[in-house]
Amino acid sequence: MSAPLRHPFVTVRVRPEQLELTQLTLWELGATGLEERDETTLVRESASGQVVVVAAFADEASAQHALKEIREEHEAELIYLPHEDWAIEWRRGFSAQRIGRRLLLRPSWEAVQSNPDDVVLTIDPENAFGSGDHETTRLVLQLLDQHVTGDERVLDVGCGSGVLSIAALLLGAASAVAVDIDEDACVVARRNAEINGVASCLEASSRDVGDIDGAYDIVLANIETRVLLHMSDSLRARIASGGFLVLSGILRGERDELLAAYAPLRLEECVEEGEWCACLVRPVES
Repeated sequence: MSAPLRHPFVTVRVRPEQLELTQLTLWELGATGLEERDETTLVRESASGQVVVVAAFADEASAQHALKEIREEHEAELIYLPHEDWAIEWRRGFSAQRIGRRLLLRPSWEAVQSNPDDVVLTIDPENAFGSGDHETTRLVLQLLDQHVTGDERVLDVGCGSGVLSIAALLLGAASAVAVDIDEDACVVARRNAEINGVASCLEASSRDVGDIDGAYDIVLANIETRVLLHMSDSLRARIASGGFLVLSGILRGERDELLAAYAPLRLEECVEEGEWCACLVRPVES
């Protein structure tokens, strides 16, 4: 009999003031999802006054590398959770929430009372990033709620669970191309598109953004500043005339450096939550 499938996690204990930087470091080390947890779930009792961050990784090698790096600064350990337990655990802490004027985000297992004008977005993130719990995701959803007017073509780079491109479709966009380096995330995105009734409008794959052709009215990239700095040419090339690009995963102190890398795109709007911000930029029309 084969051994049961196990999911690797790195748990890190930090002081509250270290939380944002630690989360960013874990993303840079290849985490596929992050969550703040307490002693009642995946981890042993945490030290007083500390926050526990649980980072999911695609494989053991990635988790071991991250553990080695993060241990230079923080108390950390590698744990495993059987597949059957993970199927239950990833649901903890994820509940319905309103975002912007129109969006009502909910997990599939939670019933919600919606208003006639609500756009109900049902997302099961599983092990893909994008439950709506993280500030960077909420900020992009907020901008989509404000700026999707109907019939747009959307490109979602680093799509995770598909939450952003699916939200755009539900808000009225005509089609979406979603890409992520993690094929498992693409599977989750396609499944969520089915749940929301927009599967025929969404194409999800693990293609590199450099291999994407065409121009899009809305380009979304909720990744992290370090990666976004190297994607400027590829992302700018995909913006259609009159379209816009939303950049997220940005710490506020990194905003100016990132915007300089995307010049001559002009900043139209910047929204902030906590230490994070998302920027909506447009080409300068001649």
